[in-house]
Amino acid sequence: MKVGDLVRNKNSESGELGLFVGMRTFKSNNPVYPNGYDCAEVYWQDRGDVGTIQTNLIEVINESR
Repeated sequence: MKVGDLVRNKNSESGELGLFVGMRTFKSNNPVYPNGYDCAEVYWQDRGDVGTIQTNLIEVINESR
């Protein structure tokens, strides 16, 4: 995934679309994720805001050039 890619939320019944804006690393005290974990930051067009989502829950619809 690259910044500017159009992505779709796989769990959205309405087919929610957004623009991938980057990755964010969260710190974790969980021994399963000793170095933290990464999530995608997406600007959701319908909501008009940026949110984080697990990368396995989105798919690239149209790659930016």
